[in-house]
Amino acid sequence: MKTFLRLPVLFLILWGLLHALGKVVRLSPEWPVWSVALLGAFVVELILFLYRYESQAVTPRRARWMISLRLAALAVLIWILVEPTWIREVERERNREVVVVLDDSASMHLQDDGASATRLAIGEQALQQSGILEKLGEGMKIRTVRAARSMKLEGEDKAEGWGDATDIASALSTVLEQVPPDDLAGVIMVSDGRHNRPGRVEDVARRFGILDAPVGLVATGSAEPPRDASVLQVNAPEAIHLGDRMRVTAALKFDGYKGKEAKVRLMRGEDIVEERGIPIPQDHHREDVRFTTIPEEGGVGGYRIEIAGLDGERFPENNAWEFETSITDARTNVLIVDSTPRWEFRYLRNLFYGRDKSVHMQYVLVHPDRIADQEDELIPASATRPFGDAQATRLPATEEEWRKFDVIILGDVDPSSISDSQWQIISGCVRDRAALLVMIAGPRAMPHCITAQAGRELVPVETYEANRNFYTAKEEPFRFALTAEGRNHPVTQQATGETANDIIWAGFPEIPWRQPVRSLKDGAEVLLTAAGPDSGDSVGGGEDLNAALDALTKRREREAASALLVTRQTGKGKVALLLTDRTWRLREGAGDLYHHRFWGNLVRWGAGPTLRAGASRVRLGTDQLTYTADDRIKVTARLRDANLSPVADSDLKAELFRDGQMISSTPMTTVEGSNGLHEVDLPALPHSGRYEVRLRGQEADRLIAEDGGNAVSAGFRVVGSRGPIELAETTLNMPLLTTVADLSGGRVVKPENVGDLAPLFIKETNARKEVRETSLWDSGLVLALFACLLASEWVIRRGGGLP
Repeated sequence: MKTFLRLPVLFLILWGLLHALGKVVRLSPEWPVWSVALLGAFVVELILFLYRYESQAVTPRRARWMISLRLAALAVLIWILVEPTWIREVERERNREVVVVLDDSASMHLQDDGASATRLAIGEQALQQSGILEKLGEGMKIRTVRAARSMKLEGEDKAEGWGDATDIASALSTVLEQVPPDDLAGVIMVSDGRHNRPGRVEDVARRFGILDAPVGLVATGSAEPPRDASVLQVNAPEAIHLGDRMRVTAALKFDGYKGKEAKVRLMRGEDIVEERGIPIPQDHHREDVRFTTIPEEGGVGGYRIEIAGLDGERFPENNAWEFETSITDARTNVLIVDSTPRWEFRYLRNLFYGRDKSVHMQYVLVHPDRIADQEDELIPASATRPFGDAQATRLPATEEEWRKFDVIILGDVDPSSISDSQWQIISGCVRDRAALLVMIAGPRAMPHCITAQAGRELVPVETYEANRNFYTAKEEPFRFALTAEGRNHPVTQQATGETANDIIWAGFPEIPWRQPVRSLKDGAEVLLTAAGPDSGDSVGGGEDLNAALDALTKRREREAASALLVTRQTGKGKVALLLTDRTWRLREGAGDLYHHRFWGNLVRWGAGPTLRAGASRVRLGTDQLTYTADDRIKVTARLRDANLSPVADSDLKAELFRDGQMISSTPMTTVEGSNGLHEVDLPALPHSGRYEVRLRGQEADRLIAEDGGNAVSAGFRVVGSRGPIELAETTLNMPLLTTVADLSGGRVVKPENVGDLAPLFIKETNARKEVRETSLWDSGLVLALFACLLASEWVIRRGGGLP
């Protein structure tokens, strides 16, 4: 009877003790605290029962030692089970730092009309005379750096042409990389705001605002432009196909030439390709000029846009912009197969047939529109047919013909149209030949009606039953949305920068149909989803990590359930599944700009990069034709045998030449799972000039010889700057500086008011409160104490003759 009364009392005592302990430290047991207390009460009762039994066999002193050691061991065990953690808030002194960024680009070395010194000198003098650096230096560290095309420390060597561009975004990003977030007090930047590199300054400024690290800006420069004409920007293709039209757009500026006429020329070498007369109707005139030409020979063409016919310019050196375009005969072989001429098929066929000359397309319609009693001519699809002969009436006749295609696009094709043996061939093209397979879902058959095992294994998702169609599938209209993976994926890039890219995708029109799926297969990746009412849910940190992980898991489940574009690496090739047949809606209001860009990205991602040099077995190229002295050079080679299967060459090297002399030989790395790609990044080259990369390797030499050549090489050039962009616009860009200040919590001041920036960085205290957690249960000392108690109890028990 005493036992039944004592057990609840022990439970309440233990539960109360644990509850009190939880007020001091955090308890995180895997079981509820009450269950630990109940277990402890049962164990205490067992220990008391053993004490009554064993006290009759040993001396009272030994019995008391045994029960004490057992209770102590139980207390340690309960301590371990409830996992106590000591949490406290401490203050840590921060070694705060202010970074002074001096814009050292060419425009900052201009002396404006009426000014006593250059823009940079005025800014530096203002910093010295205001005493702000000495005042801030009393409580924090001050670091001074210089920025132009990239950021350099004081005294650090600068590459050729370093000052011929201004990259404010890169400078601020480098500060964030070099200074720990907790120690960064902010930035003081002296600049005219003439950012002229691709990075978005606004995105970096927001990060400073999040870190409570304001950017104080000292604005120097004149808002009045000098008398000058300039080429502001040139947009030209890096590569075109031989025989295709090359379209070049030049953005021009004319200040102070009202009523004059300028001559603008497109030059190739010393030859004038085309010349235009540009009337200048106002003092500050901006105009885009477009040139179109069809190059008559291949290779790398050196072109130039230049302005002539004007006198009295402040900067005549910014009147010309040189660029290079690779003119190649390499084409991507694409096969499109569909059942009927759906809208998706029609726009895709017209895109590759009329717009993109780099694609050699073949298309097959299983059930084309026919005139009554018309007989189709038997024309198997083949990549060897002449360019322009795109329409075929039969699928490729042999496996060899199938393997010649780099990209295979299957529309809503019914199961009877592709035999099991043809699915085996397609599977081999993807897995072994490293082709890209694109499946475009349709309500009739694709991909849920595929019956061949080889075909179903290629589908990156688990579909619903095959004996149905999805004509009546009910779906609320939706918009395209990028997943976390899609935001950085090359297929879905429509603009530079995540924010701009998100805006473009979210702005596409609503889509009324998509095919649902059950789940994703292993290795599948969702790039696009259907944006529903809750698609904007974000994953926050929450109160603990488990909550954040649960939210992330649920978000991924939602993305999988509403997937629109799923990709998966399959063998050496890739598979992409579009779960809507409405990508042609990307054309609405924009022509084929975004539609062409999306499908071009998809084809290049699957078929590999455009490699401008070499033949069918060995191709070679660099990621750009023109580099500055700060840019790394990415070299890519592709090796394939006579059957277009990938070849790996562990001995492959990229040899770099200048003026006929080899200056380096760098091993290339095989890209795993690719279609024979090998890559290497060469370091930036400090000297301007023309360079050449040549391939050398045992397998490469053999394949080059089979192609009938002796070597494969690709050229590029290194320049001080890509164009006269730094001195094209020299006026003070106050709107950009104001935006940076607003987003970062900073301020813009004139040089005479530099001292007003001090309150941005001087805080009441440099101490930072931090939450510290110390685990009190999983240390070696606790485990050693538990083992020691049990061992001591065992020794005493055995010494008393007990078992």
